[in-house]
Amino acid sequence: MMAEETEKPRSKLYAFEPILRKLPEISVPKRHVSFKEKFFWTILALVLFFVMAQIPLYGIPKGFGVSELLGQLRFVFASQTGTLMELGIGPIVTAGIIMQLLVGSKIINLDLSDSQDRAVFTSSQKLLAILMAIFEGTMLVLAGRYGVKLTSLAGIAIVAQLTLGGIIVIYLDEIVSKYGFGSGVSLFIAGGVAMTVFWQTFNLRTGAIPVFIRDVMAGENPLSAFFAPGPVNMMGVVGVILIFLVVVYLESVRVEVPVTLAKYGGMRGRYPIKFLYTSNIPVILAMTIFANIRLFSSLVGAQWLSNFVHPPNGVWDVVANPLRILIYGILLISLSVAFGLMWIYMTGMSPKDIAQQLDESGMTIPGYRKDPKVLEAVIGKYLIPATILGSLAVALISLGADMLGTPGSGTGILLTVGIIYSLYEQMAREQLAEMFPAVRRLFGE
Repeated sequence: MMAEETEKPRSKLYAFEPILRKLPEISVPKRHVSFKEKFFWTILALVLFFVMAQIPLYGIPKGFGVSELLGQLRFVFASQTGTLMELGIGPIVTAGIIMQLLVGSKIINLDLSDSQDRAVFTSSQKLLAILMAIFEGTMLVLAGRYGVKLTSLAGIAIVAQLTLGGIIVIYLDEIVSKYGFGSGVSLFIAGGVAMTVFWQTFNLRTGAIPVFIRDVMAGENPLSAFFAPGPVNMMGVVGVILIFLVVVYLESVRVEVPVTLAKYGGMRGRYPIKFLYTSNIPVILAMTIFANIRLFSSLVGAQWLSNFVHPPNGVWDVVANPLRILIYGILLISLSVAFGLMWIYMTGMSPKDIAQQLDESGMTIPGYRKDPKVLEAVIGKYLIPATILGSLAVALISLGADMLGTPGSGTGILLTVGIIYSLYEQMAREQLAEMFPAVRRLFGE
């Protein structure tokens, strides 16, 4: 009787379980996936993504020019204008944000530590991502972006292609997450930005470095190449290098809170809190808001609204539009810090959650009594400032890189460096496990 009274109520999402079960799913590997196999699936997914990013949408009238909608934000969403990858990872990211907010705010009653609830959450998120792909594709056609009406055969065909592209990306992401390195979402962002950076930097005709070398050999002032107007210049290349060094350094900065383990005779240890505690998540969430504002403004014809969420593109853009850049910077910083704080409370990363985890593990902080409330207060003194300062730092890095005119956009470079750093760590760990199989047990395999 008591068990029935204390039994957790099931989420209303279970009502959709018959539909969710029919969604195709990439099965979880029941064996150890080797380093070579993970590398193969990762590269294959990236190649397929690049191929789809070159396939134009069928049904666009001949000679109709599809304008750039997202601008530099396209790098954050791995979007390629007028192709199957027009939506990029937008549907996945938007669906993920919505589901995390609904679960974190307890509007949807799911316990992600429970395997059954987690499976329902994952399937629901996948279904929502598919619905978002249909919705976003429909909105783009309705906005007249492709020069056809939604009720026409060409309009229906374009929505179908955009939806198909979104679905393929969803399953490529699932393949990489289960059989490759990292996640497909991160991989596609890094791949798209890296390709753009390489092309705009080393292209023999218009690349920043070849143009700089030609100017020097021709006897022109070398400084002119650093501030030359255009899509990219040497200042942007310097910006890429600076962002790489700064992000790699900040990834290694952390505060180590001393703890003791009571059940091991008071053995001392340290609980690390990274300076970039929320990583790049705050900027990604802010860019998602900006992208949806741009989509909305294109639907209602409010171009002035879209301009205020358009990142700067180099020094000359900053000089020409200082007020717009100032407003954009204030919006980016404010949203990033707000999203950083919101994210830790919505995803089980708050001081209360960490204190509970430490208490359940039998850990205490020397000099303080064993009380979750005390732990929460002490952890909060480190964790809240790390969240605010880390969110502020990634926003400023993104803004500064855009002001320098880095190829691939400031946010794109910021995300790519973080992704590559994370991939390097994971691949190094996997390679170590391949060389010493016993080490896999330490990684929980």
